[in-house]
Amino acid sequence: MFKLKDKSALFGINKEASEFGTPVFEKELGPGIEAEANRDGTVFVQKGMSQRAINEAVEHEKVHLSQMAQGRLDYTNGEVMWKPDTKSPMKFFNRKIMAEGAYNLPWEKEAYQKTKK
Repeated sequence: MFKLKDKSALFGINKEASEFGTPVFEKELGPGIEAEANRDGTVFVQKGMSQRAINEAVEHEKVHLSQMAQGRLDYTNGEVMWKPDTKSPMKFFNRKIMAEGAYNLPWEKEAYQKTKK
């Protein structure tokens, strides 16, 4: 008998890690990238990771979603814009010369401190 996949499987949605307003999509990301938080509230995770690793990565990315919602973190293809609080001026970081995800980046430091990772 032929059985159709459910919609989440067709779209690559990870049901366990997703919640209302924050769907988590499994997809092929670049080398060394485990997950990405997006302005639209979605999170992309590297396809093929264990569910435990996905859940940990999503917890970390939710900190970035919160930072973006507060207007403290934003990005373009060429830059990351960050301010430690809503009253500080934005600082601009060139993505070509920084190591994305590095512990020493201020928005990452905050995310790592707030999560188990």
